[in-house]
Amino acid sequence: MGDFTSRGDKTFIASAFQHFTLLCRAQGRSSKALPLIFVPGNHDVNRDDARELGPTEKFSEMASLAARLGWQTVPVDQPVHFRLPTGSAGANFILVNTAIGSWELQNLPAFLRDRLEALGPSTEPVDLGSPDTSGHSPATPPSDPDKEASDDEYYGQMDTPYISREMLAGLQELLQQPDMRYGIMIGHHNLLPQKTPRITPYAEMLNSGFVRTQLLQGNKPIVYLHGHIHADPVEIVNDPRFPDGKLICISAPEIQSGFNELVFFTTDQGELVGIRLIPYRTNVADGTVMEGEHCFISTMSNGKAFLNNDTFDLMRRLRDHATRRGNGLLFWDEITEIAASAELGLDLEDSLLMLQAARFVEIDGLTKANSAWRIKVRDE
Repeated sequence: MGDFTSRGDKTFIASAFQHFTLLCRAQGRSSKALPLIFVPGNHDVNRDDARELGPTEKFSEMASLAARLGWQTVPVDQPVHFRLPTGSAGANFILVNTAIGSWELQNLPAFLRDRLEALGPSTEPVDLGSPDTSGHSPATPPSDPDKEASDDEYYGQMDTPYISREMLAGLQELLQQPDMRYGIMIGHHNLLPQKTPRITPYAEMLNSGFVRTQLLQGNKPIVYLHGHIHADPVEIVNDPRFPDGKLICISAPEIQSGFNELVFFTTDQGELVGIRLIPYRTNVADGTVMEGEHCFISTMSNGKAFLNNDTFDLMRRLRDHATRRGNGLLFWDEITEIAASAELGLDLEDSLLMLQAARFVEIDGLTKANSAWRIKVRDE
């Protein structure tokens, strides 16, 4: 999700690429089936490179590193599209660059731009005014920040995140392709305001509202995976005027805090049914990684509309069986017997996933083999 380094220090970027290459390619040829991807973050942008090379060439060194080590192409001024697994039936991934405005002083207010240009090599943050110490301010910075906090504040002042016109045009062109039933978009910056206020000229993506509108108007599910905010919210945006459009924003936690595993469920027709989010978080006390509570995100605007007659019949039989037992919790073997006795012509696993997306049932253990599933029939 970007930010392989801090405050533009280029000495760490190459090491990060090498580290993740060794970590993810340890299994040799078999591990190369999964691409390694990188999207630039604001901390990956070096100040001198930005001033000397310009808005796109400042990414050339990291793009060359990725190419040399066999990573997916780094997005610069156009989105990068690939399918996983490869082929027409694969999921569509789109990488975007939201950090093109980092260290572009012309994007900043004149008073701040002039003062930053006059600072030369200094890394002291510009005084943006005295904070409100009355206690009524939504965010009051520390009275005497340490050096690292000051450097972070300075780098925050340089961050003018946005998706460029060329990037957005390419993104729209990809999403309008007939075989693009849904998209998985990956960038660094958040599209929605973050929980923790930041004192900086542009704490949020400059054109995030416009980008969200354009994505929703495509009238299809878009999953946006990002980092930047060092928190892990899961947020959904929709517009009733575009009933099939849904923007699902999933933020990755700080790397030392853990990571997310995502499982995408699709139909044979390539429709995205839902997403299972499995959080793994680090226990600070002993360094162990623990699996957290799963979250299922339905991506269908009207799950019932996708259910065929056999699936509705299965649901009716499951409810009848649960009523007779006096218990709504069923196991895979039970459901297999129910479906077999009714001679229903359906794929049982797919049908249960559709019922989960339509919120008729709740499946516990989705990441395990279906024989380990526990299916709870919801009340009508």
